[in-house]
Amino acid sequence: MVAGVVLLLIAVRVALPYIVKNYVNKTLDELPGYTGHVADIDLHLYRGAYTIDDLVLVEENGNPRFPFLRIPQTDLSVEWKSLLKGELVGEVVMARPTMNIVAAPDGADTAQQATQDDWTKVMKDLMPITINRFVVNNGRVAYLDFKADPNVDMYIERMQLVALNLANVEDSTTALPSAVTASGRSVGGGQLKVDMRGNFLKKLPDLDMRLQLTGVDLTSLNDIIKANGKFDVERGRLDMYSKVTLTDGRLDGFVKPFLEEVKILNWKKDKKEDGFLHAAKEAVIGLFAEAAENQKRDQIATQVPISGSINDPDTDTWTTFVNVLRHAFIDAFNKSLEDEAGKAREKAEEKD
Repeated sequence: MVAGVVLLLIAVRVALPYIVKNYVNKTLDELPGYTGHVADIDLHLYRGAYTIDDLVLVEENGNPRFPFLRIPQTDLSVEWKSLLKGELVGEVVMARPTMNIVAAPDGADTAQQATQDDWTKVMKDLMPITINRFVVNNGRVAYLDFKADPNVDMYIERMQLVALNLANVEDSTTALPSAVTASGRSVGGGQLKVDMRGNFLKKLPDLDMRLQLTGVDLTSLNDIIKANGKFDVERGRLDMYSKVTLTDGRLDGFVKPFLEEVKILNWKKDKKEDGFLHAAKEAVIGLFAEAAENQKRDQIATQVPISGSINDPDTDTWTTFVNVLRHAFIDAFNKSLEDEAGKAREKAEEKD
């Protein structure tokens, strides 16, 4: 009898990883607009944890070379220090995750996409207890646009992210009890730092976020500049600062980019002038502007406000929030370049 029970337990233990793997694969495949799978599942019953190896999530009709999400290893476990306080919560640690946000081709069908509720359901299915601690080690986030000319490839790599007290397990009376910090390196060698406080237990979270991206070589952004504007940067550095608050669905804040030691060439062909001659003229304007600048540090700052309400029941809150920030950053960056180009022309005209 005892031998039979032991054999049964061994059989269950051997079969359990395969059962969990099939369950995880089924959960990923049910996410609207995506297909997904995992390579393997390892159970660690002694510490109440399991590890997912090589999770891949691909957008339907997307490019399999650039999956939306690839995570070589994810560890999901019980947070023991909280369990000792009488709270059953979990922690998730992701190693070397990569997220590729690929711009949809013109005319692509994007009607069926995962919503905030869909992603929440997937996380709850994978981690049935509330997540209190979330960590990303050496992550990468990329924005790719293959329909742009030239193609756009923007990214943040070497990302470290730590989110603590998401379930508000700690004894706290503050309005924003959760702390999130992130850092990374951008295209062009920029350094990213993010500090955020939030209350993520609300259906529509409250948060206070401060972000800075410093030391970006502007020439590394020429692909996106050419794809969206009419400039070609020959030299320069970008520092960008932002503060954003979200309270009861009300969004407020600003984005403030600083451009330093910038030299701009207007590269698009003007309708009234020959392309080569026009480019040569703009290059000369840039040189005149540089010569006329007596300050050791030529710095231009443009502040773009962020405000509005995202508390619309007919829209996905986080998608709206991310899109507002994305447009604000792009608008601020483009406005800074336009202001710099206008300044160069004014200085050149003063020399005439």
